[in-house]
Amino acid sequence: MSLSGRSRQLSTAISGVSVSEGPPRAFWLISALLIGLFWSLAALKHHLLYSSGWDLGIYDQVAWQMSQGLEPRSTLLDLHHMGNHGAWMFYAIAPLYWLAPSVQWLFFTQALGLIITAWPLWHLGRQAGLRPRQQWLTCGLWWLQPVVFNVNLFDFHPETWAMPLLALAIWANRAERRWLWLIALFAAMGCRDGLTLIVMGLALEQALRRRWRWAVGALLAGGGWLLFLAAGLYPMLNKGVGVAAVSRYSHLCEGGCEGAGSIIPSALLDPIYFLGALNWGGIVRYLLMLALPLIITWRLRSLPMLAATLPLLAANTLSSWSSQQDVSHQYSLPLAVPLVVASIDGLAGDRLQRRFWLLHNLWAGYLWAALCWAGLTQSHSQAFFGRYLARADHIQAAQEAVAQIPVDAGVLTTNHLIPHVSQRRVIQGLFAALVSTDSGPTENSLAPMILNSTATGGVILTAEQIAQDGLTTALLSRQDDGAYRRPDGLNVPEITAATIPWLEGFGWVCEEANHAFVICRQP
Repeated sequence: MSLSGRSRQLSTAISGVSVSEGPPRAFWLISALLIGLFWSLAALKHHLLYSSGWDLGIYDQVAWQMSQGLEPRSTLLDLHHMGNHGAWMFYAIAPLYWLAPSVQWLFFTQALGLIITAWPLWHLGRQAGLRPRQQWLTCGLWWLQPVVFNVNLFDFHPETWAMPLLALAIWANRAERRWLWLIALFAAMGCRDGLTLIVMGLALEQALRRRWRWAVGALLAGGGWLLFLAAGLYPMLNKGVGVAAVSRYSHLCEGGCEGAGSIIPSALLDPIYFLGALNWGGIVRYLLMLALPLIITWRLRSLPMLAATLPLLAANTLSSWSSQQDVSHQYSLPLAVPLVVASIDGLAGDRLQRRFWLLHNLWAGYLWAALCWAGLTQSHSQAFFGRYLARADHIQAAQEAVAQIPVDAGVLTTNHLIPHVSQRRVIQGLFAALVSTDSGPTENSLAPMILNSTATGGVILTAEQIAQDGLTTALLSRQDDGAYRRPDGLNVPEITAATIPWLEGFGWVCEEANHAFVICRQP
């Protein structure tokens, strides 16, 4: 059969596939077990006091505010929720928090979104003409993606809800279901603004397939929503400030980039400086981490879908943030869906061209994916047997201390305690830094700071700042478990030791809550 005949055969098979031809019961049983596992691991990490204010505390406070009918504004960021990432889909969590306000809803829905993404991937495999054993491999490739496991344990991020929507959109595109495609794309972008880059990547993929109407539709959808956020909604909600993440790319221009519009001129007019500003070693490692688990399944037929990753991949590789160039943080998660779909295309290409080695030896695909998973998730998977147990002796003491804080208190505390007190109107993060100032009790001292951004740091803790933020209580830890240490070398007890006399200088009263924690209150 000629190549054109095979293409017609594949097209006929795809058009005849119905979404009602779902996976077997074993799929749903395995999915339920994996959802339970993912949920349990995230909940356990939180119980062991290893979750953080950025980002679990942020979203827990906002979800609680939504359920109480309050303005959804993170006091940690001093941003309206929609001015943060434009995640309008996150409003869907409010009814669950109204029933029972708990971070467990975030952990459960995150695990559900990540694991159930295998369902539209199963249908994509059927759509491509794969047999059930090969469809199981595509699900296994998704479940064994290192970034999927790692992100599940890195607090909570609403883009995890977008993963099944993104896979569904790709299925709808190939099934010629235009309205379902558009709805799925808009819902996915409503989980986080970064998904707009994947949508624009899908426009590139459609252009490579010469599906021009679909390409224009995806480009208008992704670009239009991003433009609305950057030039409209964000400045309106954030006092004229647009996309905050632009600061991560200022190193690409000599003297600093003034907005996103100056990055491209820098690359064109001063390419030597632009290329020299990039961390090439980190970029190569990052690309290898993304490609290794799936590379044995990619073929030439995979190239259009691989091209869909380029806009987001460029945003990550050009950034000065190392967290955008690993498989441990959420920034790389949206790349995983098109990368696995590229594997589906590669396996379908093997079937069409009668190259059956991998199709007949699926164990090789599972083994390779499992080995890559083991190597790229060890920072989390092995931590449960070591680092994550460092605070186990503090759990009961922390629960007792939190119980002593009124629900209407404005709380100041360190990063790892924030998610345990975040269901309040006011919560602020605490750290410390060496300062030279006459605004506090001493000069040239280690001064407490209010952390308002992991990128820009914070402001010194003063009586005026306390009054402005509405802070009434500070929860401080005396325990040094060796786990929390900032780049400046400070640990939690050192921050506590600096904060107690500082607050007492403002007239606050500090008392021992128990052997591990101190509570300071405004009189």
